[in-house]
Amino acid sequence: MAGNDLGIILFRYVDWLHRRGYGRATIQQYTQAVEHFGSWRDQRHPRSPHVQPAEVAEFLTSHLSRCHCPPPAVTTLKTCRSALNRLMTMLNCRTPAAPSCQAERSIGRLVAEFDRHLQRVCGLSAATRLYRRRYAREFLGWRFEGKRWDLTKLGFVDFLTYVQERAAQLQPASVGVMVTSLRSLVRFLEFAGRCRPGLAQAWPTLPNWKQSPPAKVLTPTQCCALLKSADRHGPAGQRDFAILRLLTELGLRTSEVVALCLEDIDWRAGTLVIRKTKQRRERLLPLPPLAAKAILAYLRAGRPSSPSRRLFLCHRLPVGQPLMPERLRGAVRRAMARSGLSGGGPHQLRHSFATRLHARGASLKEVADVLGHQHFDTTARYARVNVAQLRQVAQPWPGARS
Repeated sequence: MAGNDLGIILFRYVDWLHRRGYGRATIQQYTQAVEHFGSWRDQRHPRSPHVQPAEVAEFLTSHLSRCHCPPPAVTTLKTCRSALNRLMTMLNCRTPAAPSCQAERSIGRLVAEFDRHLQRVCGLSAATRLYRRRYAREFLGWRFEGKRWDLTKLGFVDFLTYVQERAAQLQPASVGVMVTSLRSLVRFLEFAGRCRPGLAQAWPTLPNWKQSPPAKVLTPTQCCALLKSADRHGPAGQRDFAILRLLTELGLRTSEVVALCLEDIDWRAGTLVIRKTKQRRERLLPLPPLAAKAILAYLRAGRPSSPSRRLFLCHRLPVGQPLMPERLRGAVRRAMARSGLSGGGPHQLRHSFATRLHARGASLKEVADVLGHQHFDTTARYARVNVAQLRQVAQPWPGARS
């Protein structure tokens, strides 16, 4: 247990979670998140006798965005927010998500307006808007921490300083997502007349290396080991095995898997309809027999009773609710860790499927149709790893012996 002021209530917190049906792994994560908050609170508010909602809000909005605390400190915003929400519920306190100052209220309203603009005007998907909201909220919380809320004071140097501080904690691809999200925020502020005009014009463009190789792909042996890592003796394992089948044999996106409904499978025709895609276009795919068998086994003996029509449901609290993308990613990463793979996730399985499909002789048009790509530039990267096909079209060097 933690050696801070909250250590005395951690035993009670663990028992409180256990009595409400939370799993061991979730309890451990939530406990580590509360310990992280307690250590930060001892340094920031050492004389505070009771946990205050304002302290929790400050920890979530200000500290986590630039946290350098060593492991095992939990630094994921979603996990920390959930853990502290339950802590405050146990303590009969007001929810920490409630705004505690003018800046926090203003940030919340602005981010909500920004999200509606991204959905209605820009037509962005829910997954894309998630990252735009995250980085917008983190930047605004960083910029106006302890300062008067005034968007007209925003300058390009504010964004540059924030990116320089935050980039050290991110991978290059995540830095690109952060910069794109902040540029989108600036354009929205200009569109709404909230900031100085011309701020978006000075924004730099990060290089987009079109010739960069795709992510590391899994070999067929590694894919087999990944599938074998699923424990199919339990309901959750049957669900995860069916999900892994869809990811490895159809290359579906995470958002597409969690959006699948019972009506999307035509068992007689052996097809699967992907309705909610990133480009908002439906596509009809053949359902591989092994994937169909795994889904059928899950429906017969694993899927909990629920009024929801979603195919994949939660087996931990909230039981019977549709599976969320974060939980699917966590299940895939745990399966990869059990099979000796590291540093990957569902999108790596999508890359692996596309690479194998093209290596078997499928054209780029066929690969793009299966993956649901709108532009061939997105699919063209898989041609660069198909060495056998490149050798067939390569011309001999002038003057070289054949």
